[in-house]
Amino acid sequence: MKIRFSPATREKFHRFRKLRRAWVSFCLLLTIFVVSLCSELIAHGTPWMIRFEGQTYFPRIQNVPRDVFLKDGVLTEPDYHELEDREDLFGEDTGNWMLWAPVRYSPQDTVPPEQIELEQNLEVSVRRIQRVSDLRVSSRGSQRPGRGSDWFVEQGAADLPEPLEQALGRRFQNKSAPALTVQHESGSFEWSLSEYEPRSRGPRSVRLVLRERVPDSEAGEQAYISVESDERPGWWTQLPPDVQARGEELLQEALTVPVEALEFTDEETYRKELRIVKETVQFPFRPVQDHPLGLDQSGRDVLVLILYATRISLLFGFILVVCSMIIGTILGGLQGYFGGKVDLVAQRVIEIYSSIPFLYAMIYLGSVFGRSFGLLLFVYAVFNWIGISYYMRAEFLKLRRQPFTEAAKSLGLPTGRIMWKHLLPNSLIPIITFFPFSLVGAVGSLSALDYLGFGLPVGTPSWGDLLSQGQTYRYAWWLILYPSLMLFTVILLSVFIGEGLRTAFDPKREVHWEA
Repeated sequence: MKIRFSPATREKFHRFRKLRRAWVSFCLLLTIFVVSLCSELIAHGTPWMIRFEGQTYFPRIQNVPRDVFLKDGVLTEPDYHELEDREDLFGEDTGNWMLWAPVRYSPQDTVPPEQIELEQNLEVSVRRIQRVSDLRVSSRGSQRPGRGSDWFVEQGAADLPEPLEQALGRRFQNKSAPALTVQHESGSFEWSLSEYEPRSRGPRSVRLVLRERVPDSEAGEQAYISVESDERPGWWTQLPPDVQARGEELLQEALTVPVEALEFTDEETYRKELRIVKETVQFPFRPVQDHPLGLDQSGRDVLVLILYATRISLLFGFILVVCSMIIGTILGGLQGYFGGKVDLVAQRVIEIYSSIPFLYAMIYLGSVFGRSFGLLLFVYAVFNWIGISYYMRAEFLKLRRQPFTEAAKSLGLPTGRIMWKHLLPNSLIPIITFFPFSLVGAVGSLSALDYLGFGLPVGTPSWGDLLSQGQTYRYAWWLILYPSLMLFTVILLSVFIGEGLRTAFDPKREVHWEA
């Protein structure tokens, strides 16, 4: 049977198309979903087709062992990236070639560090050297400044504040005392005392550590400098001329051998050091030419992970919402149509059922059966239908007393036909208007569970997993920016669609008042 929409419902869909923001959002979300479904065609670590020594192979649909190419008797799948790099097998003069997807990596492929082509970039940083010294205080009150303490003495390090003197007194009395750090009233430095435990005899002197306090604004600068380019950051040009000259020499030397930090004194008599380090590949790694969105902690391409994660998230959301809508519609419709004791008993059962904590159930079942896409979908579906069942129950309660329903009953039509043919088409407004918002909840919940470690199996592409890695590696901004941007885009488009459907299906727009 086909559900035929009434002219009024078709008019509401036509009204939705006229809402420009909602319709454009629908088209964009549909495009994102279709593109994500083609992930295997866009990004894959296995070639579509190989032409080798006059033979054609399709490694995605047939088993092509390594022995076919290297004649070494190994029957396992070869590394096609390494094979293509061999000039004797796939050079320009051999006539052999491979046809790849636009992106030559799968979600499980780890990019070897040596395959990442880096420009001649050097990590260059200049930072202010923190002044550190000490001050020996004897039990008689005499003080002996340590090496490099002249600056601290000028700042008033010899004038000990009262909390510090009390802490010193406890140590001289051979009493236990916790560690203590006291900041000078000027904020330029601080005194530090380590923790003290009683000994057989009290100390004759106590060592105070003096540390300069360096503001965050003066902590230092950092940049990547290409030796092949003449461009330099602004702070580089503000260095003393002799430091710049020596820095240029160190830039050339650092390409081949490690160089020591260059210490110097600036115009404000601050001690600073210039560090130059050749960039190395350490995962997670920043975006580069062949990997525009960077690499994650395992060396996997973030662009590929986001593409596949989008497909998994949207498929999970659509399947979950559809299953929830079907279950909620059936149970809510039965409650609303029959009413009475059926409705009363079903409502009490649903109230008890809804009190089961979803997260605990998910953790328990995951520990017993293991984490999987199907298990996560099943557990979500058996809990997610309750909300829509309330709306469908209300719709069927309202429609079962309508004249067209009474007429269908009087004609002797079976209950199933009445519910499917007459009641369901007239109660689709909650399903249609709540679908985008339910999709937002499903996608967001999946990302949250993956972020917490209770979602999809380890290694499965996921926005939440990338965000979790970004929290671990705070410098890896690309692990936070791109998954968040994709999640935000999908949620925003779904909300716009939901608002458009709610506006188009608003029954108040069809009410006309006549005098």
